Amino acid sequence: MMKKSLVLIIVGGLLLGLVGAGAYLYYSKTTGVTTSPTGTDVTPVPTPKLLMWDDPAGFTMQYPEGLTVNKHDEDLVNYAHVELTDSAHPGNVIIWVKDIPSGVTDTASWGKKASAPASAISFDTSLAGQSAQKTLVSSPEKIVSVGVIYDGVLWYIEAKLTDEPYWQSVFDGVIQSFTFKPTASQAAGSTVNSGGANDRVVDEEEVLE
Repeated sequence: MMKKSLVLIIVGGLLLGLVGAGAYLYYSKTTGVTTSPTGTDVTPVPTPKLLMWDDPAGFTMQYPEGLTVNKHDEDLVNYAHVELTDSAHPGNVIIWVKDIPSGVTDTASWGKKASAPASAISFDTSLAGQSAQKTLVSSPEKIVSVGVIYDGVLWYIEAKLTDEPYWQSVFDGVIQSFTFKPTASQAAGSTVNSGGANDRVVDEEEVLE
């Protein structure tokens, strides 16, 4: 009799365990909570929406929604001075477009000058399809930057990595999405060239007549 009761208790315990496991799986599916291999619940992190910045200085780039964008209209020296900040994460990303510094003749020489501090190193990289230089300064603050001499000016993107994981991600996104736009003078020049070609065709037809 005792053996029969013990069997019933064991069977009942197994049934309760199966019912509990089924209820947990159902709850996990309906609430969107996943379980990691260690058995702990992992809540998916939503991907931030990306916004497009179209700057009159001649570039576009994307940045995560929620960041504060400061165009620094008080800066009357540089062609662009766009700063991205987030009150919850110390640090920033700044996009500069400025005159070529004294002593700099090309992108390579800019990279040497930017990596002059003893705590800095530089690498070959690219920006919007152009050969560029990447520099990393580790002291007194960790700052990463990418710059290129293009179309007669310096295009320079830097990130102050105070909150390194956050701002490194923002910086990488800006670099990957960065593109150069034709300037107004370039667009006007291409239109004039196109019109000149059409005029020459008309003149040749008149001569043939």
